[in-house]
Amino acid sequence: MVTSEMIIKAPTSVIWQALTDRDQMREWYFDIADFKLELGETFNFYEPGEARQYHHQCIIKGIEPNQKFSHTWTHPSHSKGESLLTWTLEDLGDATKVSLQHQGLENFADAGPGFEPENYQKGWDGYMAILKNFVYGIRKQTFTIEINATAEKVWQVLFNDQTYRAWTGAFCQGSYYTGALKPASRIHFLSATGSGMFSDVIFCTPNQSVYFQHLGELKDFKELPIDEATEKWSGSFENYILTEQGGKTTLQVEIDLTADHIDYFKEAFPKGLNTVKELAEK
Repeated sequence: MVTSEMIIKAPTSVIWQALTDRDQMREWYFDIADFKLELGETFNFYEPGEARQYHHQCIIKGIEPNQKFSHTWTHPSHSKGESLLTWTLEDLGDATKVSLQHQGLENFADAGPGFEPENYQKGWDGYMAILKNFVYGIRKQTFTIEINATAEKVWQVLFNDQTYRAWTGAFCQGSYYTGALKPASRIHFLSATGSGMFSDVIFCTPNQSVYFQHLGELKDFKELPIDEATEKWSGSFENYILTEQGGKTTLQVEIDLTADHIDYFKEAFPKGLNTVKELAEK
């Protein structure tokens, strides 16, 4: 069984709406067009993207408003097995303890190694953080650019030290990072003065994608404790996805932003990506 927990400073009614309202779910979770919050109802969804991969089919088994929501979880296109997913909300007064249990994952053994419990653990921990971010008003912004270069070349421009400093100058001159681009590695994103953010690499496949989860602030090159202000965005994601076809690469960047940062990044990120394009196409 996989479990995940998080305390979110919001009423249980707010969390419940995020978990069970189809429009809200579309923003932070999955786009589930046939979702109805009724016992016995079946709903279907796929991984994000036009390819409609990994069909999920679920049947609602339990509804206790503002307290508990459970449904089956199956992968009809990959496995004959069935599991049970349960969300539980505990009112803490000024916050809500959100708990998730995913039981029966051993029933997906026929689906292959991609369906191992540790992969579900990473996924649910990630979605728990995304739920918190959504409730706190953080929204994903997406930036895309087409580049006449291979994915390998674009990757090198993105993350090699010299070119990284060049394109991130659109945000802060002298920016750089330390740490290895591999899963579970700690990364420090730094300015010349030693301020910045510390983050973890959640997923990384060179020349294809890397997902960073931003955790807290740096000052004088040191990680600071998570305070009340930082807690509002700690756990947000920044993802780089490269798709190559015919020697050309589509670079997509997904970044979680607070409302007061959206306008700045909408101006700065296209400038940075244009620099990536110029450097990769040389």
